[in-house]
Amino acid sequence: MRFTITKPLIIASLLATVACTKEVEKIVLQDKEYSWTEVKPLISYQRNVLRVVPGTNTLNMQVVGRFEVLSPISGSAEQAANGYYTGKGQSRTWQFHPLPFDVRNAVPMNANFYASPNGYGNVETDTVLTIYPTKFLDRGTKLRLRKLNPLATRFENQLVGPRFPFGAINRNDYLLCGYRTSDPADNAFHLVLSKLVNTATTGATITNTNLPGTTQVSSQLIRIPTPGQSQYNYKTFWAVDDYFLVWCDGFGLFKINQDGSFQQVNGTFSQATGPVNPTAVFKRQGTVYALQSGGTIWTSANDCASWQRIDGFNGALNFSSFYSVGDSLVGITHGVTTNSLYTMRWLNASTLRLRELKNDGLGYADFSNLAQLGDTVYLGTTNGLYKRPLKSFFESKPQ
Repeated sequence: MRFTITKPLIIASLLATVACTKEVEKIVLQDKEYSWTEVKPLISYQRNVLRVVPGTNTLNMQVVGRFEVLSPISGSAEQAANGYYTGKGQSRTWQFHPLPFDVRNAVPMNANFYASPNGYGNVETDTVLTIYPTKFLDRGTKLRLRKLNPLATRFENQLVGPRFPFGAINRNDYLLCGYRTSDPADNAFHLVLSKLVNTATTGATITNTNLPGTTQVSSQLIRIPTPGQSQYNYKTFWAVDDYFLVWCDGFGLFKINQDGSFQQVNGTFSQATGPVNPTAVFKRQGTVYALQSGGTIWTSANDCASWQRIDGFNGALNFSSFYSVGDSLVGITHGVTTNSLYTMRWLNASTLRLRELKNDGLGYADFSNLAQLGDTVYLGTTNGLYKRPLKSFFESKPQ
């Protein structure tokens, strides 16, 4: 901002022949420069960002009530067709089917697809999901749970916010989510595994909700037996390469393969040989990491067939999620007054080095997730989408 302020100096003696003036002074007020800057096209409720997932030269975003696409890379086909941000004009949200307005209701999403509760409903009381491609506007394809299992009562959703969507989509476009049945005494929990395929070049946009969209969905049901009743127990989902990990509270960690086969991968609940109630799971450079409350990290070099336990880490890591940025691993914290970003580097097999990065300009917003696209890093928050050049992203926060 630049202001010019004129300050005439008047001698108030009111003498008829006496007047004094002072030359004009110029005072320049400059905006403070912050490390992070907000992406301006997002306005109003669109600034509450629940998910940010990289696509093909795009960022796929779940904001309150909508799915939108940011296309910041000049010359990309998406930007040429739909502009910098679809939420500013050509919305990518099917008009009869908004995304959840509940900020706790994060949907499964990857580069190519997302799954949304039906209509204005909440997935926790619904038996229908709609599968949408991210590459164009489409009316979506219904995944009807009761056609797969007439005893099904609803899809599961714990409603715990952006860190834990109600399902996951892996890199090969398989969707996994949980559901409940009318038999609460069943000693098992239930999953739906769906392969998503979309080879169309344009979306189906005729406003007839009885017609399918352009995505083909093929599904199978998975029943995982447990020693006791488990379908009402808390569950979390992670997509890891071409498989999934599912934590079922009180019963253990299960690996689900794309062919529907499964196995428990942490021993038994009473005698664990792997992660118990993990708070974050990610794979980096061939090793799977699972963080557990109490400052414990489990690592697996063979895709969860066996684990190594390492104790003694800062328990605050439990409030973080982790992302690859450049050739580094970056953590972001959740649910605290002033959230942090930091790099995490192994110095040896049992020692971590954490280095906090600059977060000025982000204010007191809760972080949802982090994504790199090209030479820019983007951070979704409850108060806007922010960006920072990759070349300066790793600058340390001043002590």
